[in-house]
Amino acid sequence: MSILITPKQAAALLEEFCDQSLPIAKYLNLQVLEYDGEIFKLGIDLKPSINDKLTAFGGSLYCVSVVNCWGMVYMQARQRGINPNLVVSHAEIDYLAPVDDELIVSTCSDPSDMSWDHFFDKYQQTGKTRANVSSSIHCRGKEAVRFKGQYAIIGLYD
Repeated sequence: MSILITPKQAAALLEEFCDQSLPIAKYLNLQVLEYDGEIFKLGIDLKPSINDKLTAFGGSLYCVSVVNCWGMVYMQARQRGINPNLVVSHAEIDYLAPVDDELIVSTCSDPSDMSWDHFFDKYQQTGKTRANVSSSIHCRGKEAVRFKGQYAIIGLYD
């Protein structure tokens, strides 16, 4: 399946979707930091996420992680001309260290166990497909959060 739009255009579609559909995105100041088709970095501000220990609240870290991986699948689909109705069907998160960076960055890269072309070919053949996608958050030079999610296309939007 061929690429129809650029990574930058796909990122703009994701930002528009988040602004319109995810109220928490505005609250956390969710922002696309980088997307080149292989690596996707999504950020949130610490200030609205801060807990009583002066570190990021686990729920905020979960939110940026799940949206980071969801966004990767979304943008891959949009680049191919697909407007997916996409859900997370399973998720796991490990909190390895406190996070207190002013800008919290979650990074998702291409899954090592599959190709996007195979994922979308399967969707075209069967009308459904799933992908396992992971992300991580680093703080002070070490991995602080590790997230793994399974995402499924359950239909299309017009």
